[in-house]
Amino acid sequence: MSKRVLIVEDEETVRELEKFILEQYGYEVMEARDGLEGLTKAEFRRPDLILLDLMMPDVSGGRMFDEVRHHPATKDIPIVVVTGKPDAHEMFDDAIGEENVIMKPFEADALIDRIRSHIGDPE
Repeated sequence: MSKRVLIVEDEETVRELEKFILEQYGYEVMEARDGLEGLTKAEFRRPDLILLDLMMPDVSGGRMFDEVRHHPATKDIPIVVVTGKPDAHEMFDDAIGEENVIMKPFEADALIDRIRSHIGDPE
């Protein structure tokens, strides 16, 4: 069974690009358009990793990060933040290191390398 990655991103073009890249490498992809949908999918579908945008309507990526970390069912899921904010890691008070932040625009290889460092190859 392929490893599952949940992409939480409100911008459709970015979400589709991330999905395309991950599927090319053999990962199973789930998508969420905002933090609320992302929280629900994380809790009930239990992905192996979450790719999380910060700037989203309704439930922001920062709030989703906090909710995921404090929920018993999701607290151990690795989270990689994908953002255009250069100081994103500072928003989390050391809860997430710079190594868990990917800057937009990103290279496909950098995205895959980061995912592999957390969950390995897809199978």
